[in-house]
Formats: sequence, C-alpha cells, structure tokens
Amino acid sequence: MTRETFSREKNMNLEKICNEIIQSDEDITLVAASYRAESYFKERPGVKSLQTKEDIEKSLADASLRWVTRRSQRTLGEPLYAMAKYEKAKRITVPLGMYGIILCVLLPNSDAEKIATKLIKLAKKYSDS
Repeated sequence: MTRETFSREKNMNLEKICNEIIQSDEDITLVAASYRAESYFKERPGVKSLQTKEDIEKSLADASLRWVTRRSQRTLGEPLYAMAKYEKAKRITVPLGMYGIILCVLLPNSDAEKIATKLIKLAKKYSDS
C-alpha cells in the first residue's frame, strides 16, 4: 500500500466523520455514511428513531444510486447536495468524494440549507477527490 493510498483510507474513517457531523448541529437526528463497500451510521442519543437499521442501509444504497444519476447531468454542473422533505423529517444527501455518500436526517423544522452548507464543508474535508 502506498503512502497516498494509506492517507486516503485513513481519512475515510466513517465513524469519525459521522460523529463530527452529528455534533455539528443539534437538528441532525441521524447521520449515515458509506464509502466504497463500508458503511456506518449514528443516531442522536435520546431521539426516537424513525427507521430500522435495515431501512437506513437501504436508504444509503438507494441514495448512492440516485447520486450516480445526478452526477450524469453535467450541464447543470457538479451536484452539491440533495434535500427531501417528508412529513416527519428532512433528509440531506451529500457526496463523500467520488465513491461515497453522506445521508443526514433532520428535524422537520430545521434550516436544511444551513445544515447542507456545513455538510458540504465537512465532506470536502474528508474527500478523496
């Protein structure tokens, strides 16, 4: 393993990334990240979960597939984030380099744009691209 490869893999400590993200804003109730074949998620302590572990894993897989589609729309530029608003929560998806994704579930009345801006900065900090 070359030093460059080791450095990249070291930076993709998904547990560390998820911990940093969940601590960045109290409106984030869950953060999940995947990078290549690895995944990790963390829920905010004391917050009732809306999804099972299986739901979270499926959401990550689905979001990863959708992100590939977004990246193919080059005429609009590189996608920065995607946001969906549901009855019980908001969800933001941000790329983690070329091979990963971060998915955050937020409280329904949160400022998603503000949180997305934070997520983009954090994702770039750990990005491999």
